[in-house]
Amino acid sequence: MKNKPMIIALIVVLAVFALSLLLIIGTSTSWGKVEVTDLALATGDGDKIHVLLYKPKEANKDNPVPLAIIAHGGSDMLEQASGYAIELSRRGYAVLTYDYQGQAGSDVATGTAEGNSGRSGYGKRGLNTIWNAVHEFNFVDWDHVITMGHSGGGMHTNGFATDHQDEIFMQVNLGMNMYGPATIEDHNYNFVNILGDSDESALARAVGDTNWSHFQVEQLKRIFFNEYTKKADDSYAVAKENLPELILNKVYTVTGSDGKQYTRTAYMPDSCHAYYLVDNDAVRTVIYGITSQVGLGLDAGVKSYDDYEKISLVYRLHDLGYALELLAMIGLMGIVAIALTKTSFFKSMELKPTKNVGFKKMSPLWWVALALIVILPPALYTTGKLPQDTFLGIKVSGLWLLDGNCSAWLCWQWLLSIVYIALFLVYHFFYGKKNGGDFRSYGFATSDTKAFDITYILKALLYGVIVIGSGYLLMAFASHYTQQGLHIATFMLRTLDANRTAIFLVYFLMSVPYFLSSSLMAKTLGINGDGTTRTAFKNVGIMSAIALAGLFILWVVFVVCLSRFNYILPMFKVNRLYILGVGIIPILIGIGVGNAINVFITQKTNSIWPGLFSAVLWGTWTITACTAVLKYFY
Repeated sequence: MKNKPMIIALIVVLAVFALSLLLIIGTSTSWGKVEVTDLALATGDGDKIHVLLYKPKEANKDNPVPLAIIAHGGSDMLEQASGYAIELSRRGYAVLTYDYQGQAGSDVATGTAEGNSGRSGYGKRGLNTIWNAVHEFNFVDWDHVITMGHSGGGMHTNGFATDHQDEIFMQVNLGMNMYGPATIEDHNYNFVNILGDSDESALARAVGDTNWSHFQVEQLKRIFFNEYTKKADDSYAVAKENLPELILNKVYTVTGSDGKQYTRTAYMPDSCHAYYLVDNDAVRTVIYGITSQVGLGLDAGVKSYDDYEKISLVYRLHDLGYALELLAMIGLMGIVAIALTKTSFFKSMELKPTKNVGFKKMSPLWWVALALIVILPPALYTTGKLPQDTFLGIKVSGLWLLDGNCSAWLCWQWLLSIVYIALFLVYHFFYGKKNGGDFRSYGFATSDTKAFDITYILKALLYGVIVIGSGYLLMAFASHYTQQGLHIATFMLRTLDANRTAIFLVYFLMSVPYFLSSSLMAKTLGINGDGTTRTAFKNVGIMSAIALAGLFILWVVFVVCLSRFNYILPMFKVNRLYILGVGIIPILIGIGVGNAINVFITQKTNSIWPGLFSAVLWGTWTITACTAVLKYFY
């Protein structure tokens, strides 16, 4: 059978996809014991707040259960908290995770309904709306409401808990010491502060070389010892008063201003800031901190925090499901890319093979080109700062519609593109032109007979839309049934909200230079295809390894220094650039897949256009789908 390999590949992809759905849905619902419901709430201004509710089936008005409200960190999305939601809900807790305003599935605030900061000084970013909604639930044990936040989410939830002390049982801060302004002199709720020993965000601010200094901060010790008569400020300064040194894992008991007893506990798991959500030590610490205080769901044999390794975890099966879902999407896009070139409409896109004008393999110049492609991406990676206000001295802050890391990533891509183009021009005029390098051999051909054919460009764009659209539709199908997007470590992806359409178009144009210049730089290595799928796949592997090797090595060094030595590389320590260190993972996945698509399709068609459009569409989707939004339009 002529199409047998394609049919087998499709069956394998669908099997992987089915397994991914099984793992995501099964683990999320604790294999039928928990109901997961996607909710869209509206603020007082009419803005949407996207919420995911995990409700144990045994929870009802006659059997109320504790409720945990969990906020993700900055520029993340609610799926990032899924590990905690899964582990708590299977232990009998109702859990509510949400995208706070302007992030992922929640709207940018159009009014002030969520901006009322209250006495804590912090805006609520959706918590006011959620609080109104949960009061309609009849299955909540109102004596045990827990608020918890990672990083910036800790700031919002801690502020909320401070403003609702008479209703909150416990606040859990995960990463950094978000404790509120010095003017607040009562914290009538149980408090758990979790800070990893290799938390890069805290290390960048630490007084000294370790995160232990953060547990000696004046503001935190005031809460732990219920001592508000000492002078305090809102800084990260180590306490100068004679308050005792905090002891890790010890449960402190204090009497609140209301006369009731409350606990405070500090934990320091072996974890870094960005990976709390996928790190077993951190997850077990959170589970112990909550279950040991509430008295529900503590694992058998766990009598103290010393036994935390006995806490059972299943959330990794859920994360495996995410990884398989992404693999299925990539596989389907590859199959569609091949299948389209066999149709009569797109067959004409396969042009004649071009002359190989790259440096002779293994020659000195070839090795120089290879070294540059490997070294330049990590070498230029941390130029600038967060957010990126200027690029080459030009003010570019007005360009950004997205918040978070995107400004730095795009400026890095632009700088890399300029360097690549400059190197390519040097190559062309001193080598390529003399050896037959021209418009066609560099991949810009749109026809075998015409100088330029606009219909080819339009067809190439349609080709890219269909290829990437196939992966998009598969994810849309998965999202409908799992009620979730996906995340792999710090890589996030979900379907696009309609109000991000203009953002997508803007960032599509912004992403073109990187993928175009990368394709041209690859020409210097002379790794050409012969029109066969086998060779195309082989070259995808080679070029992907070359393009990503430098960044991958940089990420490994960054993580090893953090996890083994609690040390941030100097290049990541200034201007909050530590965020870009862990940000290499989404770069490796997002750009890696885009480059693979680009190389594969370019090798199959012998033209730069179909691969370029496909890669840019994929790259733009990964950037715009989840990242926090500053504004929808200029």
